[in-house]
Amino acid sequence: MRARWFSQQGRERARNSDAVAVGQQGQYLLAVLVDGAEKGPRGAELARHWADTVLQALAEAAALSQATVDSRLRQAHAQLRDGFLRDIASYCMVSLDLETLAVHVWHCGDCRVGLRRPTETRWLTTPHILAHQPGLPPSRAPEEQERREQQLTRSLNARRFCPPEHQVFSLQQGQTLLLSTDGYWQEHLNAGTPLHCLRDDASLLILPLVSALDQIDQASDTDNLRS
Repeated sequence: MRARWFSQQGRERARNSDAVAVGQQGQYLLAVLVDGAEKGPRGAELARHWADTVLQALAEAAALSQATVDSRLRQAHAQLRDGFLRDIASYCMVSLDLETLAVHVWHCGDCRVGLRRPTETRWLTTPHILAHQPGLPPSRAPEEQERREQQLTRSLNARRFCPPEHQVFSLQQGQTLLLSTDGYWQEHLNAGTPLHCLRDDASLLILPLVSALDQIDQASDTDNLRS
């Protein structure tokens, strides 16, 4: 299976503000998926900028420590004030060692990383949204539950650096990595809304565990893949 990229604009969005960057550095397969919010004026530009910038940082630090990756992210974040002061985004990123099949996963916000198996999808990350905050009483109305599912508890924003959550997993041959924005995993997969009816932008990157990334099949309504 070749890598695949699907991305579409939501019916209630002015433009598609999702973006992805994919690359390979030696034995490491790297990917960064970003979901820019429309609350600011340049959410789509922030998504593309952060995907490109972080992929380069991952390539430079692929075989280095988590502390090095964190330092590179902080350096990249410090530059956001110049052009993205009012914008926010969610993102996830992976660095997969194709020799050992160890994968480092980072996420901040409601983008998710998962594993596709023949009969199911197993999500490796829990989204940073109010609905997943411990100790909350049950929602009293569907509107309140929807608000909780949309409210981020951690995000990429220029005003404050929020370190992404970091995890390490061991994969197996035959598995497939998924990187998804909330429009795809929450609105399409969880809620069962057909793709042509989605309100939010929806994107999914499918990465098979292959020795070399030769080609990515694209089905996107905008130029939001960098490889």
